[in-house]
Amino acid sequence: MSLHIDLHGRLGDFVFNFELDLQLAGAIGIFGSSGVGKTSILRAICGLEDGLQGTIVLGDEVLQDSNNKIFVAADKRNIGMVFQDSRLFPHLTVRQNLQLALRQAQKPLFGIDELANECEFAELLEQPAPSLSAGQRQRVAIARALIAAPRLLLMDEPLAALDVDSRQRILAFLQRVSRNLPIIFISHSVAETLHLCEPIVVMTPGRVEMCGSAQQVDHLLPRRRGIGTVVAFNAERGEITLKLDDYAPDFAADQVVGLVSEPSWLKGRE
Repeated sequence: MSLHIDLHGRLGDFVFNFELDLQLAGAIGIFGSSGVGKTSILRAICGLEDGLQGTIVLGDEVLQDSNNKIFVAADKRNIGMVFQDSRLFPHLTVRQNLQLALRQAQKPLFGIDELANECEFAELLEQPAPSLSAGQRQRVAIARALIAAPRLLLMDEPLAALDVDSRQRILAFLQRVSRNLPIIFISHSVAETLHLCEPIVVMTPGRVEMCGSAQQVDHLLPRRRGIGTVVAFNAERGEITLKLDDYAPDFAADQVVGLVSEPSWLKGRE
């Protein structure tokens, strides 16, 4: 499935001249500093932003064509969206939130219990949505978007509220999901983007600066933090050995780095 976007115009004082053609397969990353218009582009794709002029074509369907006054409503596009905040219905339980989304699915990809296990909230299904922590709500929001069986899933900072361990497990799950469901993924984490996405679209204000593989766009990405596992630690000699994840930054001899360890009182908390 292909995606063609050619959008231009103003949102407030912000000018867009955004052109992009993609083959949708796997997970595609959109990366850029805060305020360059990443969320506005996702909102335009799913039909929640009608302030830009131009065209959006998904596969063989024209979703927007300003010249011909075509604008398909958001609820007719069959595109899923996970926002930075979970937006669960507060008067419903977790299960009821998922059941409501399941009614929209013509050919469900997952069942409620399956997603509850994959996203690690099986014990919360009968809980009211407001009783959940921020991380729990976000895991439910991801499941709710998936259970509706969209043809395309848009994700805007979906893992920001999760702890490191949960983030790694959900990333692995999303990687498996993306084999059957294309994902467009926004994150301020370079490591998350590199781990999940190929290609990566790098944005500057209102436009595409470059679209390419991780190797092609690496010079445009900011310096990044890495995650490592302690292999050995000798307090007397002041020596520590780390096993870094695949997308940690490179280090040089005598380079000064900062270390942050996980506080013991955080273990087991959301």
